[in-house]
Formats: sequence, structure tokens, C-alpha cells
Amino acid sequence: MSKPQYLSKSDFQLATSCVQKLVYKKKKYNSSNDTDEYMMMLAQGGYIVGKMATMLYPEGIEVAGSTTESLLKTKEYIQNHDSITLFEPTFEFNQRLSRIDIFVKNGNNIQLIEVKSASSDSTNPNKDSTKLKKYIQDISFQYTILKDVFPDCEITCLLLMPDKSMRTSIDGLAGWFRLIDKSISQDEEYEVPNEIITRETSKFQKPKVEFVFDNHPNRKEYIDRLRNEGILNYLDVTDKAKVHESSIRAKSELYIKILNNGLETSAEDFQISKSCKSCEYHVSGDFNSGFFECWKSAKEFPSIFDLYYGGTVGSNKYLNELIINGKYEFIDIQTEQLCKNDGSIGTRNVRQLIQYENTIANQEWISDNMKQELDSWKYPLHFVDFETYTGAMPFHKGMRPFELIAFQWSCHTIDAPGAQPRHEEFIYTDTEFPNFKFAESLMNHIGMTGTPLMWATHENTVLRTIYYQMDEYGYQNPELKDWLQKTIKDKDLGTEGRLIDMNAFTLNHYFHPEMKGKTSIKKVLPAIWNNNQFLHEIPYFQKYSIKDLEDQVLDPYDTLFNLANTKMRELDEEKEIQSQDVKGGTGAMRAFYRIRFDNSITKEHKEELKHRLLEYCKLDTMAMVIIWFYWKHTSELSN
Repeated sequence: MSKPQYLSKSDFQLATSCVQKLVYKKKKYNSSNDTDEYMMMLAQGGYIVGKMATMLYPEGIEVAGSTTESLLKTKEYIQNHDSITLFEPTFEFNQRLSRIDIFVKNGNNIQLIEVKSASSDSTNPNKDSTKLKKYIQDISFQYTILKDVFPDCEITCLLLMPDKSMRTSIDGLAGWFRLIDKSISQDEEYEVPNEIITRETSKFQKPKVEFVFDNHPNRKEYIDRLRNEGILNYLDVTDKAKVHESSIRAKSELYIKILNNGLETSAEDFQISKSCKSCEYHVSGDFNSGFFECWKSAKEFPSIFDLYYGGTVGSNKYLNELIINGKYEFIDIQTEQLCKNDGSIGTRNVRQLIQYENTIANQEWISDNMKQELDSWKYPLHFVDFETYTGAMPFHKGMRPFELIAFQWSCHTIDAPGAQPRHEEFIYTDTEFPNFKFAESLMNHIGMTGTPLMWATHENTVLRTIYYQMDEYGYQNPELKDWLQKTIKDKDLGTEGRLIDMNAFTLNHYFHPEMKGKTSIKKVLPAIWNNNQFLHEIPYFQKYSIKDLEDQVLDPYDTLFNLANTKMRELDEEKEIQSQDVKGGTGAMRAFYRIRFDNSITKEHKEELKHRLLEYCKLDTMAMVIIWFYWKHTSELSN
């Protein structure tokens, strides 16, 4: 006998974005979102928030097991107790299924509590209305089930979330919990809570989270502190959840019909569109993926999606018009469409036209005034990159949820024309709040001389945040405050700052067809590095020049990543650190957290993670140097 087809909360979320994705999930197709979302929850402390929420209910009972087991256990608990608190109980009605984070029943009064790791702001509850709308839809789906299961009960819907207006008085709050992450298969019926949508194959299991004071004689006092001095707050969304009830029920009926009978391939149910660009069922290199099942007539990933801000063209309709007419190739784009509604050429259109013309011609483009702009940068040139942490769980007393921690910087400095880059770095993994030490060390290194360069605006945002944190924390250093004020761009202060954004410079002055519609450093570097062999001969760039077995040049980021993973496996084959630990911003956050609070790994592992953080940040600033070096070289040759 086949298992029943349930529509879970995560199914509903997925189907709301595209009903075809629901079919692919049930068929157990590969999804590219699994690892990214899992790692984000690990890095930002989402699973810890879930555990912390349960600590507020010491009388609560966890309902473990598969869906079938949980349904039976939940029913038994409800029948035997008029008042009860359950963690992750499972309820089902007419194929709609939900595993609720926290369920509190006192007689005919029920509290449906949905735990979210994203932040709210009790002083401005409407600030994140778009995010809250999604969460309210989640809880409304669960509300419809409980209303049908308990028709005579009064149901209150609550979101329990970190409140970023609250400052914890607990120092090292994040370290009160020990997170043991796993990457093993789990029961295919189990739905991972806390807004993670996973595929049914090769799932990530919800990690085990331990409260470090579970066996402490003063455990109750610690729990009381969590309740009174922690960072979680309730938001009553009952009325808003009820508003969505009728539409949730109607959509649920449609999705259940699809589960039972399959998808009717009509435009009413589903059609391919520009939204498919970000489909998680497009898995790189997999031509048997769900994406290509939808795009049967496409021989490869549609290159119209490569257009810079292509989705906005023609009042956001042009790409869909091309798709309806079966035109998926970049060459199918008509340049007369690349304009504003009134026919004028806007800033984005300029970039789109540059991309189109030079992609078709398969040639590099540099602006006429690139050299002039580059020559305006004053030596010494400081190429800087920061690593930061913004998680739900505060590390330090006085911090708010998701308040920024700046723990690492890298800087390659070129003192004069022709000089070799010299490297300086800073990383702080001790127990003190690091931001002011971070900023002071950077100030002492680059001072007020020369031109500091960044990629995008993150570094300016970080220094601006630290500037205002000085007042919030009462930190006194007039020299640092003056330096920050002169360095940052800030509307409130009326300052333009000193930092040059190389990402913005790229938009205005450089394009290579291999970048497609992107300007991130991880797109610009390979486009330049892979097509200019002379760069590999520069002595201070040579260490990044490695080829694969087919004599193809490797992306420097992949080179470093593979070498680091090999080292990790050598350190501990039985407890191999997941490959995402350092690669990218989320990985860096996770690595920093583990260095600070994870006592399940060895001191040697922590030192290796620290080394990897330093190497990746160093590579980012060296990448900026390589790109600048090439721009400088090419612009001088062209003049």
C-alpha cells in the first residue's frame, strides 16, 4: 500500500512559488537550495533559536519520530491530557499536514507558536512587512489545519522571533548552546521545521542542539535568565492569519488535486517564465533536472537570463514575451527594447547595451576614461576586505540579535607604482567584543594616506556601523571616531568618504563576455585570470596559477578551496568539516562561530579554520589586486 500524499507547510511554500516545483519535490528531484539553506540556518543560529524557544516551556514534550509515528503520538497525548505543551506535534486533516514548532493547549484554548530565526522589531512591527507576510502565510496554513482538527477551540497564532530592539544582558549567550550538525539521511517523511525546505533525497538532518547547562545544579536559574534576559519576543498574528484563511484553503485544494492527479499542463496551472531563472531545480551540469523537464525545447540554460537586470526590461514583461515566443537565446534580445518606458536610456540600459554589443562580438570592453579614473587613485592603494558575523544569537552582553560583529580584515597595499603588494591582516577570535579593536587596527594600518578600495559597499557599511556603535557602547577614542567619520560615506553625516567601490567601477568601466550579467569579484576574477596568461607569470600571482588534468586554468578560489579541504580531511577523517565552512560569507560566519563556541572540534581544527579564514580573506584582496593590475596594464596599452 502506497503512503498517503500529504501537503506539508514546506510543500505549500514551494507550490506557492511554482506548482511544478511541488511535483518535482514529490518525485525526489535534486534541488540546489538544500545545502545553502541548511548552512544559512547553521551560520545564523536558526537551529539554536528553535532550541532556545523550547527552553521557555520546561513542561513541553517533544514528539519525535516519523510523520506516521508523530501523528499517532500526538493524537495519544491530546486524548490523555486536557492541558499540554508539545514540541513538533503533527496534525493532519484532508491530506494537509503540519508539524508545529510549539503547541500549547489549555482546555479549549490553543496557542499555535511558529518559531522563526529571522528578526523582528517590536518598536516598529511593520518595518519588515514583506518578510512577515511570508511567515503569516506559513502560520495561516497551520491555523486552517488546527481549526479543522479542533473546531470548538479558540486558536491564537503567535510568531516567536528574535527581537532586534532587545539587548541581552547575558555575555556569551550564543555559547549557552552546543550545536552538533549532521549531514546524514533521515526518515523521508520527516519535515524539517524552522523554514527549511529540503528535498526528499539526501536530506540534511536537523542538527542536535544541546543546552550546556542541562545538568547544572542551577539549571532553572539559567532558564529563567533566558526567559527574562534573552532575545525572543512574541508577535500575535491571529487576525492576520485569519484574513488569509480562505485563500490558503483554496490554494491547498489545488495543490492536493495536483498531488493526487498530477499537473494539468495548462497556462492556468503553470507556465515557464522569467521566474525560472532562480529555480532551485536547475542543478548545474544536470540536464535531467526538473528545470530542463520544464524547458524541453531549450538545449541549455536560456542565455536571455544572462542579461543584466533583464527581468526589468519592458515594464518587467519583455523576457516573458520572448519566452512565450520560444526565444531563449541572448541574440534574440532586441536592443531597441533596452530603454526606459519613455524611450530614454537609463543607467541600467547603458550597461545592458554594453553587455549585448560586446557579448555578440565576443570582445572585452573598457571605457574611454578608465585610465583617467585609475590614475586618480592615490598611492598607497589599500585593497581591503572584511569578514563579519550577523547571527540571531548575540555573542556579547549588550548586543542585539543580528547586530554586526567585525572580526577579520585583509589588506593588500601597493605603496607606489611598480611596487609589489604587501599584505597585512587582522583576525580576532577571543571573547571580547572585537569591533573597536578591528577598526583601530585598520586605522593604524591605512591611516589617512592613499586610496582604500573595496568591492561593493559592505566595507563602508561595516565601518559606518562601528562608528555608531561607539556611541551606543560608550566607547571613547576620539582619534578613531574622527578617522571613521572621514573614511565612511554616510548621508546622515553628509560625508562622501574615501572608499572606492571597485564593483561600481566595473559597472562603469569594464565588461568581459564571461562575466555575463554579473559584476561580483568571483565573476570578474575568472574572466580576467583565465584569458590573460601573462598574469600567471607575475611572481606574486604565481601561487594561484594551477591547472586541472585537462590543462585548464583553475579558478583561484577553487584552487584554495580544494587545498584547504584536503588539509581538513587529513586532520580528522572521521569528523570531516563540511566543505562550506569557509567558502563564501555564510561559510565564514559558520567557521567563526565554531572557533568561538564549538568545543566538539579539536584545537587543531580551530586553528585550521582560522587559517582558512585568513587565506580566503587574503585571496579576496589579492583578487582585487589582480583585477586592478590588469585594468591598469590594459588601459595603458590602449592609450
